Amino acid sequence: MSRLTRRGITLPLTLLLCALLAPAIGVRAAGPARATGTLRIYLARHGQTDWNAEGRMQGSTDVHLNATGREQAAKLAVRIKGLVFNRVYCSRLSRSRETAEIAHGSVPIDSLAGLNEQSVGRFQGLKLNGGDSLLTAEWEMRSKDPDDSLDGGESLNQFYERVRATVETIRKRHHSGNILIVGHGNTNRMVLRTLLGLTMEQALGIQQANDELYMIEIDPGIPPRLFKLITETTLKDL
Repeated sequence: MSRLTRRGITLPLTLLLCALLAPAIGVRAAGPARATGTLRIYLARHGQTDWNAEGRMQGSTDVHLNATGREQAAKLAVRIKGLVFNRVYCSRLSRSRETAEIAHGSVPIDSLAGLNEQSVGRFQGLKLNGGDSLLTAEWEMRSKDPDDSLDGGESLNQFYERVRATVETIRKRHHSGNILIVGHGNTNRMVLRTLLGLTMEQALGIQQANDELYMIEIDPGIPPRLFKLITETTLKDL
């Protein structure tokens, strides 16, 4: 298994080398799930919102996709075209649901509150670049404490337990086949922490862009493998 270093943290990864120079290539190189009980979880992040573009912390605030986000969701639909999904899961926040609705085709969608983004309490809406410097400094300090509930939000530990329980429920429903999860930046970190057995520090070091797609392949008796789709905009990651 190859290794990729992100922000000084070394994570076990296998790269899915599908450079989408021709979008029709999609992710079909992964092929159908084998009859041996392979579960493939395709993990997407919602498309861009205006708050993403402004560098604002969204948390549980219900922000809709912007035009760029809708274009990203449409590209996701192209990239997964031809894959046969058993189910599509998203959160109950509009940006996740809208992305799933654009990308899912005819596959049923389940919106689960357990996949919602972390609620960051009083820091929701904070503009990290060029915003309130005192509040930003307070966020930088308090967000490192895994038990700080951020004045009405969720602590990292509470958030992780919520996502972990949701992922375990999904896995009980699907022992093999293909599923798509359309989550959020922090939610997807906790999904990966759950599936790959990462530490909190390792999980928080993962930076998934709004248009990036991962795939976790799970077989009985062997460690899960994480694949990252390489596109024309992420060739630098090779």
